[in-house]
Amino acid sequence: MTTNLLVMDTVDKENSKQAQESVAGQSNDISSNSSPTDLTSDCCRKPSGQGNSSPAAPFTAKKQSLGAPLSGRPGGASPSEEQPFRRTRLDSRAALLMAALAAAKAVTDSKMNAQPSAMEGTRKNLIKTLKKLGAQAEDDWTLEQAMEAGLEHMPSYWKKRDSNSEIAFQGLLAILEYCLQHSFDSTEYVEKLVNNLGYHTFQFWKAAIPYVFDSDMQHGTKYRDALLFTMALYDVNTGRGGMRGLYAAVPGLRKCLLGFRAKRFGEQYHHLQQRRRTASKSSLRDSSCSLRASNDSLMNGQSGGANGGPVSFSLNSVDLQLPSSEEEDNEPAEGGHRRKKRSMSIDSNNGSDGHFNVDDPTSFSTGGLAQTHFQQRVINVSNAPPVSLTKGSGDKSGEWEIKQGSGGLVSCVDPVMSVNRENMWLANLGMNIDKCKLRSNEFLNSVEEPLGHLAPTTNTLGLPLMRQTLADVLFHVIADDDIKEENETVSKKIVREEMSLLGVLNNYNRDNYKLNPVVVQESDYNVYYGGISNGLLWPALHNLPEYIIAEYDDPKLLREHWCSYVRVNYQFAIDAVRNSRPQDFIWIHDYHLMLTGMIMQSLDSNLEIGFFLHIPFLPPDNFFTKYKIAAFPILRGLLRFTKVGFQTHRDRAMFLELVGKYLPTAKVVNDSNLDIHVVTYQGWSCSLGVFPVSIKNEDFLKIAKQPETVKQADDIRKQIMGENPPKDARLFFSVERFDYTKGIKEKLLAYRRYYQLHQDRIGKDVLFQVAVTNRRSVDAYRIYQDECIDLADQINKEFSKEEFPDWKPIIFQTDGLQRQSLIAHYLAMDIGVVTPKKDGMNLVVKEMLVCNPSAGIVLSTGAGSEIQFTMGGLHPDGGDCTYHRVEDVYDTEKYADAFYAAATEPEESRARHGHRLNEFIMANDIERWSAAFLDPAWSHVVIRQVDIVTLEDFNKLMQRTRDVRRQIVERVLKGIPIRSHFSISLSNAKESLLQACQHGTTIIHLKPSLNEFALGGDHKMEYAHFDIKTELDEFDKDLNFLKFIQSDDVDNVEQFVNSLQDYHPISADKFREEVMSVVDLFTDADHFHFFFTDRDGTLKSYSCSYSASIQPAYSGVIQAQFARRCAQTCAIVTTAPLMRIGVLDVNTIPEGYYYIGASAGRDWFIEPGNKFKDTSIPEQDLELLDGVFNSISDLLDDPKFKHFNWVGSGLQKHYGHVTVGHQDAFGSVPPQQKEIIDTRIRDIVNDIDPHQQTLSIQVTDTDIKIFIKSESGGIFDKGHGIKLLAEHTKCNLTEGNILVCGDSSTDVPMLAYCLEMNPKGVFTVWVTRNEELKQKVKEMCESYSNHNYVFVSCQKCCWVVWLKQPSGRSALVSVDHVFPLQMNWTAK
Repeated sequence: MTTNLLVMDTVDKENSKQAQESVAGQSNDISSNSSPTDLTSDCCRKPSGQGNSSPAAPFTAKKQSLGAPLSGRPGGASPSEEQPFRRTRLDSRAALLMAALAAAKAVTDSKMNAQPSAMEGTRKNLIKTLKKLGAQAEDDWTLEQAMEAGLEHMPSYWKKRDSNSEIAFQGLLAILEYCLQHSFDSTEYVEKLVNNLGYHTFQFWKAAIPYVFDSDMQHGTKYRDALLFTMALYDVNTGRGGMRGLYAAVPGLRKCLLGFRAKRFGEQYHHLQQRRRTASKSSLRDSSCSLRASNDSLMNGQSGGANGGPVSFSLNSVDLQLPSSEEEDNEPAEGGHRRKKRSMSIDSNNGSDGHFNVDDPTSFSTGGLAQTHFQQRVINVSNAPPVSLTKGSGDKSGEWEIKQGSGGLVSCVDPVMSVNRENMWLANLGMNIDKCKLRSNEFLNSVEEPLGHLAPTTNTLGLPLMRQTLADVLFHVIADDDIKEENETVSKKIVREEMSLLGVLNNYNRDNYKLNPVVVQESDYNVYYGGISNGLLWPALHNLPEYIIAEYDDPKLLREHWCSYVRVNYQFAIDAVRNSRPQDFIWIHDYHLMLTGMIMQSLDSNLEIGFFLHIPFLPPDNFFTKYKIAAFPILRGLLRFTKVGFQTHRDRAMFLELVGKYLPTAKVVNDSNLDIHVVTYQGWSCSLGVFPVSIKNEDFLKIAKQPETVKQADDIRKQIMGENPPKDARLFFSVERFDYTKGIKEKLLAYRRYYQLHQDRIGKDVLFQVAVTNRRSVDAYRIYQDECIDLADQINKEFSKEEFPDWKPIIFQTDGLQRQSLIAHYLAMDIGVVTPKKDGMNLVVKEMLVCNPSAGIVLSTGAGSEIQFTMGGLHPDGGDCTYHRVEDVYDTEKYADAFYAAATEPEESRARHGHRLNEFIMANDIERWSAAFLDPAWSHVVIRQVDIVTLEDFNKLMQRTRDVRRQIVERVLKGIPIRSHFSISLSNAKESLLQACQHGTTIIHLKPSLNEFALGGDHKMEYAHFDIKTELDEFDKDLNFLKFIQSDDVDNVEQFVNSLQDYHPISADKFREEVMSVVDLFTDADHFHFFFTDRDGTLKSYSCSYSASIQPAYSGVIQAQFARRCAQTCAIVTTAPLMRIGVLDVNTIPEGYYYIGASAGRDWFIEPGNKFKDTSIPEQDLELLDGVFNSISDLLDDPKFKHFNWVGSGLQKHYGHVTVGHQDAFGSVPPQQKEIIDTRIRDIVNDIDPHQQTLSIQVTDTDIKIFIKSESGGIFDKGHGIKLLAEHTKCNLTEGNILVCGDSSTDVPMLAYCLEMNPKGVFTVWVTRNEELKQKVKEMCESYSNHNYVFVSCQKCCWVVWLKQPSGRSALVSVDHVFPLQMNWTAK
């Protein structure tokens, strides 16, 4: 095992030992799972003995192996021999600036010469290391040969942990440093390094990361950023979890990367401010003393009663004033203990306020569940921004102007974003780091040894990688226009700041949703956008492989450009995660950012990320062979989004076909009712939906109805068609980007053929083609555009006629139209032509028909709109077709026929068809599109309504509700707002159960399974009969809980408490009386050192079966907060097994709040890595118990007894005993059947253990249990379980207060053992109406002179008190985000 021992060699030998000891201490901090913040600060410390020596003094690191301590330097290195991550660098600020300026002048000329020098050093280093290891190496090897040999041999030597281990490790560090310096060119090396290390990768990162951090902090390198990107690239290319392994090896790295501490501070500050505002809204909480007490409690963790003074707290209908401990009377309480003087005002009217004594300086607010969190936002992420930025000229020279964009994406998403000013749009504004600027490390090295081409020059925030002192040298993208003038006045300064780019963006954000720029390296962006995005993905996904740029036939160039694409996606992902909160929905758009979901999920797996593809998904056949470096990551990357939306069913079907072909382990489930496919791959699930995008109809109609627009349309028509055109003359109008996917060339060829076939149309019809020029820098676009323009000129020359001197067949315009002018052209046209080869949706046809419902349409099947219209029944085969379809744009004859059919269609028919299309478009506008996509109900994370027919259906549904409830509990405890789909899931689950119930009852009849339903015997025995009233009630309570917790009402806690009293089995009055008793008991105790409790019947109501015994979310929150605030050690002791339908399977409280003792405390779960059992059971006894379990299992396979499998807890195998349910909580099993099964089980036990030396039978009302006897010969009970826990965890039960809760006779041994250990310190609450049990508990307590016992009729009476502690704080609002394992006591 190699330690992370950083030894800093200094020139002063006398201080070397001291330096070694100092850094070794730092190393120990690093290796003990310190956070990145601690790690960084450690690396920043000056080694002992360095003093104020020259900053240029070199530092050389060495490591030692525990297996073979090395004297001197690793491998016998000399002091002058530099090692990985410790190369000599200039460190003086003045020298640094001078080197930067000198390098800036020479960087372009020297770059190619510098790279060989750095590579040569790496080559020699690797060859020398290989020779020291005894591996074959030749001095004339190339760098590639040395790297290959090093990757083959060094990992195996390092894994051996022998005398060569440290030498091999230094060689691996050299390889790692080279890979970080050349992250684009070394992807294959990184893959081999990680693959060859295998399971030892974790240990390698733990050993290597301190070097990386130290280099960054000491020498200004940016290896951390390069490493993170390199591992992200590794994950993208391989589909493996390299990032997860890195985060596991360096705990806290992910949080550091995402700015977790800063975000948490901001959220806490906001939370505190909101609590202040919320508290001030209520007149009952308007006293300054109340607010001060609440704040003191918040900041100091102290309760109002800490000094023994009277305490008052409200339970809405319950208002208590608690005097000091001296004020007692002699009136005994119902439970037997002496009750202190307290006043209590309980109002059964839910609408009234609880009493609050404003004048009492010792009373204070209880707080509430007010929604003080940040609300959910939509974070929109796209390559293109929703605005255009221009820098003024002339009088406005130097001033930035910002204008709202008008593209299709903006039209689609802007209405959603404008709803909430807190929404955020992340996009690239076209301002990137100049590729000619210095690279991050080039000027950080000495002139004698430049490092050449290093890591990408932007960090995870998209900012340049540089020392802080050089920020003004390199980074001037945003601030370079904000230059202060000499003798500048205050007014001029304000104008300058407002007109600067930063000021313009700030002003925009004040008045709109937030716009945040994503800044990337310019060279990366050019390749990402002009190369991979538009040179590969755009033509490939449109199934136009002929337009894929030919340069990508070179695999090396393709790989290099692919790295740039990943790099930009990586930076978009980092920005999105850093700007997001857990409750936000992140919406990624289009083919430019198809990998962001994968990268973001590796950073934070709890994010909800949606992706919408605005273009088709129709890759060619060779996409996954010729371009597999991009194809496979894209396929995997899309499946890492929470949900993905396609424009058409055609695109989704193609995606699913490719998933099935190339990812055979992926599982696809189709929900035909919602038209949703869910794909599960590598542990991630993704919902795939179809959402045809639309337009904002009102924006177009508003302009179309304006008189000036109508007049402009009339003028346009006269200008094009003439003052008196023929009656049957037609104006064809087409508008699109000048893109080869739009089929413009094919349209012109078909239009030429149209005139050739129908010469009677010459002089009548005109095609007005607007093709807005774009992407001229891409060769494929420029060539295509020039060809189209030439073809239009040829057609005009070919069909010009002297008799029509003012007529032109085609008007071809390459400039765009302003919106009003565009709509005027829509009104002027007779027929709209929208005929792309392949397109996502093509909203032009919808714009045309919204503005001009009487127009005819020529529409190709390549447009997504055509597919939507067809599925909407607007072009039925053999029916009344509302538009003229072009099946194949390459079929010139049929294309020309479509032109002719549209031109000759009667106006009445054309208008009728246009109005049908118009109605369809008006009903499916942009609001419906965005609402449908953002609706959480269609995602796989939502439980949908299902038919409950079998036991499997029932159990599966309940397990899914457990998952949802666990998320609710975790979010509430962490102070994270609740997602809307939680309530949708619970509502759907409840509705599914209600639909399965017999009419007018809460009884559900379930088949054991579809396969077993054909068994013979009594028909009634073939069904499981459950009364699910308890389960339905728990759903109601959870839904109420979600409603109240999301309320802004300061009294929402009290409102929730009010709702609980309605479920009391006797009456609301009895509820309030029992709450009073528990409050008295808890106040006497003040706080608890230990809390031991049963689960079923005590913490939650009994369920119809154990698999359905899911703990409700509100119960989990209350009990977790009680454990956090009011007890130091908490344990749940149950007779249920631990797993396999055990207590861990039905629990919703997060790990760390409670110890779980299963099988009566014989099997303990502390945390995943800390479990223990009772080791006193002999192996032969366990084998005997196994025989009993197998025999009973065979018995329950008999159709006569099969229904006992699902009665109560069913058949359960515990550690040390077996349980068989013979009666449920509702007494639905006839006594005769119960007696028969009991007899058969006794016979089985007697056959296996005839003398009852090992096994013992215990019968309760609900089950029969077979125990292995304890060492004393008796039955191992819960008292033994607590004793086992105390011995294992070294708990001293003789001191402090102990709270014990139970509901049945099996819980009495817990109380007995605690009373034996601490007679005076035990406080106990029993949930029972059984008088015999009450008497037993009372006598047991009083035998120890203990009167601290209370009896209640239902669990809710305890929960109300746990919910609102006398500390005066809401138990449900987490402000300090206390980690669950920190059982902080605050109500002392």
